[in-house]
Amino acid sequence: METVRYRTGEALRWLQTGADNIRKAAGDRGKSVIRQTGTDQKRLGENLKTAAGALVDLGRSAYAEALHKQAEATEYVLLPDRVDLVKGGKIESISYESIKGVRIDGDRARLILEKGQVTIRPFAHIVAGRVKVPVGWVRNGMEVPYELLIEEIAARARREVEEE
Repeated sequence: METVRYRTGEALRWLQTGADNIRKAAGDRGKSVIRQTGTDQKRLGENLKTAAGALVDLGRSAYAEALHKQAEATEYVLLPDRVDLVKGGKIESISYESIKGVRIDGDRARLILEKGQVTIRPFAHIVAGRVKVPVGWVRNGMEVPYELLIEEIAARARREVEEE
């Protein structure tokens, strides 16, 4: 079996773009409070609301950027005898023989191990109207659906995917 790398899908780059846009808008809101002169001046309450909103937006942009960096640093490496879960600087190796079951509940998959379990879940979803789809993976450079990682791990471990 060949070595296969699964990384988060390209759609996650929009998290970074969103974080940049939110940060810029927050900066603009904060600057508008400081630049007020003469007849442009707002009441103190309005200025406090604007400044507080800018701070909340900065926090949201920092959170989105942290999620993006975490997603970029995460990958699943399927080797001939094991799967390596790489999260940041930490690598957790799970041999296929230690996987006793693979269960999926909605978008979350659980690898049932001899000792404990590991949960695989999507980093983000694409939402269009009432339809919510998990962001897929890039498998050795090619975009693939989210479920393929779970199915490939189950196949290598010689287990069936069970629905919960």
